[in-house]
Amino acid sequence: MSISNLPRINLSAERIARFLGFMLVAWQPFISGARLPSILLLLLGSWMLWHKRIDFSSAAAKRLGIVFLLLGIPVLLSIPGSFHPQASIHIAIVMVFFYVGGLALLQGFARDEDHAWLQRWLLIVVMAWVADGYVQYFFGKDLLGVTLSEDGRVLGPFNGNLHFSLFITILMPMIFWRLASRRPWLSLALIGLLGFIAAMGGAHTNMLFFLLGCLVLLPRFGWPQRTTLVAAGVAVVIAAAALSPQTTQRLASVEQLLQSGGKPLAQKLDETLSGRVTIWETAWNMLKDKPLTGVGAGAFAEAYDHYSTRPDDPFRTTGSYGSPTHAHQMYVSIAAESGWPGLAGLVAAIGLCGFWLLRAPAERRRQAAPYAASLLVIAFPIQSQPVLYTIWWFPVVLLLLCGMIAALGQNQPLEKNS
Repeated sequence: MSISNLPRINLSAERIARFLGFMLVAWQPFISGARLPSILLLLLGSWMLWHKRIDFSSAAAKRLGIVFLLLGIPVLLSIPGSFHPQASIHIAIVMVFFYVGGLALLQGFARDEDHAWLQRWLLIVVMAWVADGYVQYFFGKDLLGVTLSEDGRVLGPFNGNLHFSLFITILMPMIFWRLASRRPWLSLALIGLLGFIAAMGGAHTNMLFFLLGCLVLLPRFGWPQRTTLVAAGVAVVIAAAALSPQTTQRLASVEQLLQSGGKPLAQKLDETLSGRVTIWETAWNMLKDKPLTGVGAGAFAEAYDHYSTRPDDPFRTTGSYGSPTHAHQMYVSIAAESGWPGLAGLVAAIGLCGFWLLRAPAERRRQAAPYAASLLVIAFPIQSQPVLYTIWWFPVVLLLLCGMIAALGQNQPLEKNS
């Protein structure tokens, strides 16, 4: 074959943005995680701005700007009184960088085929992680040499952290949205495989993410598959209770909570939630003292000792855990760190996304629905969640947000069977 007959590779800026959006997830298990694709998106977005490749009059660009203003202004307001000004300034700067990267993502997902491409390849990546998790579960070590955690949790390719189960359960609604209506029984089989290995990660929060994901996927199936999906969700919970020591321990603590007598209810609830009540009580003290600014974005740990009122608090720097902790809940964390304005901004951003989705034409809603489904699971308030402004978590949320906004802002006809 002559050189002139070789297939041409389209390396437009938009294609590169699409690929980097995919890498925000796919590169997570490797060196630097989401940092490398995030930096490259920043550079690409800056180049697009310099060359006027971004239309700020478009609905998508306006909506992304509104969301970042709602989230970013409270962060700026929290800086003067922050318990850790450097951390708060760092978050403010990084949010600007992510906004520029988000503008690039909007260009990368400007066409319907871009969304189909992303969801197809993320399905492949997630199921590859799931297969890798099963290798680790049965043989003690995955294909990359990552071993089970010391307490027997499945980590998949994510060495040294518990991100594996979190990512696969959060992304589950988005990656199965299209496949569920086209190949429902295959989707159910894959969902069952995903759910079991996620349960072996041992984090009860991820089991809730999985069940919520099943719930939002239900309308994509016919009634026979819906019954099967509900049964699969119950089976995964039972399997987790039988085979995961961490889940067994959680269920035992719940059983203890339901028993009458003994310790006060508040104390038993705190123990069941791994000390979350203690943390949230301290966060409430922060909010009461600084209702308009909070203790500073990213400054929860530094402010913790100052606002902790329990003498036996294990999350103090001198406590049994040895160091302060974050809030382990998105809404509580935002409220404590940036006050009522921060919480109101977050809730307003979520509400606006829902409003934009409901007001969009039916074909645009269908295109944006996969991203909205995963974002709905993330935004569900009654659960323990990662801190929003972290370099490993925020890029995933940003990808889903930009995917939804880009899908809603398109004007071209929708692909058939989408």
